[in-house]
Amino acid sequence: MRTSLLVLAGLGLCLTACTHVRTERIDVRDASERAQECVAAFEPDGKAPQVMTYDSNTQTEVHMNQEGRRVDVTAQNPTDNTAMAMGGQVGGKIPEACTDADPEPGPAVPTHHFKTPWNSQQ
Repeated sequence: MRTSLLVLAGLGLCLTACTHVRTERIDVRDASERAQECVAAFEPDGKAPQVMTYDSNTQTEVHMNQEGRRVDVTAQNPTDNTAMAMGGQVGGKIPEACTDADPEPGPAVPTHHFKTPWNSQQ
């Protein structure tokens, strides 16, 4: 009887401790796909940029688009699968940004670093 109580207690402890499920997202995309996702977030329609520069030494392309007060800038290097992008409104809140390492756009500067009336995200 005592043994079965110990087994049941151990089983109950294991079930409560073993029910933790890992919910962290695992990114299975390669570097090229992450770089493309970052650029696509700021160039969604795929149209030719209004301004484009190209550095033949590094093979880096820089695109700039403006629509009203919104300005988006992207830079990408297909040879090493890197990218960065930033966009926002002139005179607006903190711009959004992303890189190939973190392709989902978010605030370019954490808002808690520079909490002032002109950049508060309210």
